[in-house]
Amino acid sequence: MARPLLSLVLPAAALVAAVLLPSGPALASASTLAGISGTVAPIAATDGASWSAGPADGPRRSGRPFFEYELDPGATVEDAFAVRNDGARALTLRVYAADAFTTREGTIDLLPASEQSVDSGTWVELDRSDVSIEPGETVLVPFTLTVPTDARPGDHPAGIVTSLLSEDAEAQVQVDRRLGSRLYVRVAGELAPSVTVSDPTVSFEGMWNPLALGRLEISYTLENTGDTRVAAVGASTVHGPFGVAPVTTGAEQLPEVLPGSTVEVRQLLDGVAALAWLGGAITVIPTSVGIGAAQLDTVVAPFGTAAVPVATLLVLAGLAFVALATVLLVRRSRRSRSAV
Repeated sequence: MARPLLSLVLPAAALVAAVLLPSGPALASASTLAGISGTVAPIAATDGASWSAGPADGPRRSGRPFFEYELDPGATVEDAFAVRNDGARALTLRVYAADAFTTREGTIDLLPASEQSVDSGTWVELDRSDVSIEPGETVLVPFTLTVPTDARPGDHPAGIVTSLLSEDAEAQVQVDRRLGSRLYVRVAGELAPSVTVSDPTVSFEGMWNPLALGRLEISYTLENTGDTRVAAVGASTVHGPFGVAPVTTGAEQLPEVLPGSTVEVRQLLDGVAALAWLGGAITVIPTSVGIGAAQLDTVVAPFGTAAVPVATLLVLAGLAFVALATVLLVRRSRRSRSAV
């Protein structure tokens, strides 16, 4: 039997993407993700098309920001997706389900219609594949979600999408504007949340002013290698030899990572002294998301990098040159006086 999961995640997001489909020699593409709160979120276009989409209200559920279920393998649940025409003209929209993933930039997106889903996006059977909606009208799209009997335990993220194709005759392209809602399925069973963190890539940028401090850039990847959604907090610390002049980023909230996805993390530390050699570490504290959420083992990845004080060395080299030149001139002057 289906049971709504407690919401322990960030506010819901509507998925809005513009994907160009071939319609001639010119091609381009773009995609964005817009956050929403509430059951529906509007999308408007310059051509007057405007619509909202989200989980439908019912006798025992209302105001849901997204779909979320906890189901046993082989279980089935029925629900509905609501689409409302907020514009002044009639609309015909495609409706389909697709797998969700976390982009390397840290946003959550859905596979485009041109890519085949392989997970929970294939578990959703919609009552229809398109909807025609008059201005001001709301249409419900019933669907059935069936979990395979051999589904692995854990989270299976997906989403339901509405899509409007519009053609740009001058650019010879078709623009696919999409709006949808996330759909999270937690399959019951023994869970194994886990993450991996890559070795950090570190670079130091000094200043030409020998009295100024530099900047350290740290990059690494956070991969969800487990079977649940994962959130994490990360911090980076750097110091000179023997721990002198420490600098830290403090705790930073990292993006939520869906199972099987990887995000790139970049952190900057200003005010770092060029002390010839810098050591430090990144610390990532991951937490599984959803029912039974728990903190995972902390991951610590040390690093070291050269931080040569170029400006200071140039100043010292200049002073040494002046000192050497002065000594040579003094010796030559003494020799000249001795010769006389």
